[in-house]
Amino acid sequence: MKSIVIFGGSGFVGKNLVRILAKNGFKIIVPYQTPTNEPKLRLLGALGQVIPIYFSSLKDRRIRLVLQECTICINLKTTWDKKKGSFNKNIFEFNSDLITILKKNNALEKYIFFSGLGIDKNDKSLRIQAILKTENYLKEKLANVIIIRPGVIIGDEDHFIKKLIPIFKLFYLIPLFGDGKSKFQPVFVDDISIVIKRIVLDRLFGSHIFELAGPNVLTYAELYKEISRFIGKKKVFVPIPLLVSKVIIGIAEKTPFSPINLEQLSLFTKDNIKTGIDKDFSFYNISPQDTLGIIKKICRK
Repeated sequence: MKSIVIFGGSGFVGKNLVRILAKNGFKIIVPYQTPTNEPKLRLLGALGQVIPIYFSSLKDRRIRLVLQECTICINLKTTWDKKKGSFNKNIFEFNSDLITILKKNNALEKYIFFSGLGIDKNDKSLRIQAILKTENYLKEKLANVIIIRPGVIIGDEDHFIKKLIPIFKLFYLIPLFGDGKSKFQPVFVDDISIVIKRIVLDRLFGSHIFELAGPNVLTYAELYKEISRFIGKKKVFVPIPLLVSKVIIGIAEKTPFSPINLEQLSLFTKDNIKTGIDKDFSFYNISPQDTLGIIKKICRK
């Protein structure tokens, strides 16, 4: 049985990947560092098929042995939070250390790295720069690397729509960061999982970038109006200048109650849509689902 290591496999996107890949007969190993529900993870596959492994660092002997024997490695770890270290350390250095270990694995078929739409060399964000640096490093060091650049990923347990809904239900005045005109292209988590399954099963070699975005291009103002309509409550949207927003979020992110952090606030300042850099859903003849319909279902649950 081929084995797949999925870093970030206990998260929202990761659990969907574990579930769909387990159905295709793979042994799934899920390394984790923060507390996770191991029994719940194991239930995503057959008995003994999904194996959670705690590791404190990549220096741990157990995780190094697993990495030197796996067939495919998937990394979903691209943090938005710099409280536990710099983005360069948590993204670039983690991946470079990981690749050093994987280079000793002669059985490795491919490395799949999750990045995101809007990766631009001119972006001043330290997170974006760390991700771009990682992408370039991976393409330089590995023969077979697949870079996944998804839009904002939505689904029943996502961290975007799910955080907005309670705010819309509780308050009449809804803050809108910036002018609300920046565009984004959300994508359904199940569609992401289907593409990853196809990539895993496919004999796809070399370096590739997949921009995975849904069919709906929305501004944030349009999204707010749709959420208000879906929950059946009239709202007033209050634009907050970005300079003021940075001060508010800068204070709020130090508490457990902030819906976003400063790095996520940057999403409201620029368009986050496909650029046509390489491949997308059409490579596998997949039509991504209507994300507005998905958001409607989430709002009405």
